[in-house]
Amino acid sequence: MKVAIFSAQPFDTDAFKGIGHKHDLIFLSGRLDRDSAPLAKEAGAVCVTPTDIVDAPVIRVLASGRTSLIVVRSSFFDNVDFRAAERYGLTVKWLPGFAPHAIAEHAAALLLSVTRKIPLALERVRQGDFTLEGLAGSNLYEKTVGIIGMGRIGRAFARIMLGFGCKLLGHDQRGDADTGMPEVEIVSVDELLKRSDIISLHCDMNQFTIPVIDQAALKAVKPGLVLLNTAGGQLVDTKALVKALKEGRIGAYAADVYQNERDIFQRKFDSPDKIPDPLLISLLSQPGVLLTPHLGFLTAEAMHQVARTVINEITYYENLTGGTTDRLMI
Repeated sequence: MKVAIFSAQPFDTDAFKGIGHKHDLIFLSGRLDRDSAPLAKEAGAVCVTPTDIVDAPVIRVLASGRTSLIVVRSSFFDNVDFRAAERYGLTVKWLPGFAPHAIAEHAAALLLSVTRKIPLALERVRQGDFTLEGLAGSNLYEKTVGIIGMGRIGRAFARIMLGFGCKLLGHDQRGDADTGMPEVEIVSVDELLKRSDIISLHCDMNQFTIPVIDQAALKAVKPGLVLLNTAGGQLVDTKALVKALKEGRIGAYAADVYQNERDIFQRKFDSPDKIPDPLLISLLSQPGVLLTPHLGFLTAEAMHQVARTVINEITYYENLTGGTTDRLMI
């Protein structure tokens, strides 16, 4: 099958070239949108990222060019118009809970960075300042960590936090208390907000979870809370968060996602004041904020897993629609 891979970066190309398959992969560095959609003509499948635009007009063009499968190489898929895909007969696949260890480890790295003030220390050292004033951090040992979303990523993060000697609270929107981890106390969201020193978001984005952290939630948390978000930008009300940071109710915010990231991430601006998002500029200006550009998944191991899973999805779909086998690539 001919496959058009949009928003392809060198690490994507390297990962896919390391997988054995019989598909014709076309790598396109630009993102999918209304202007670039015709480039997928005659491609049976397109592979996209959360930053690509897959709305109704784009899907109409894809369908007219004989595309019948869309694969989002991420667990984030809110950029896809599912109703339009159904209307035009396109199948949509995505990668739920992929790369759990990569993302969980990145969340832990963000947590250590803000609790030990590593970005500030690094900036000072690069300027020749080796003093310690204002660099006092805090231990993770015996802190209460609340994890919202106890899927594969949430459980991986929980295991890391157990290694630091933390006390764990967990909540899952599915109401499944059987996490296989007796060390995690399953509680309501309200109780988790009140008791946690650290909260890490690992839940899905849907109409029941957007946002999880809003103005009311930020008023209910412990003063000085450290909030982590590697799950989805829409899970946090950024405007309310900035207000809480300014008022000193939140000690730190470390994230790998942002609610308006589609027009910001994977782009380079000449200077911070050129970023076309005043809310993001305001967030980044607050002390204790650390933001990375949605790179939690970006490890060599995870990229290989993503490429292999995408190829499996395409192979399965092609075989299924062709009436042959459902055997996957290994």
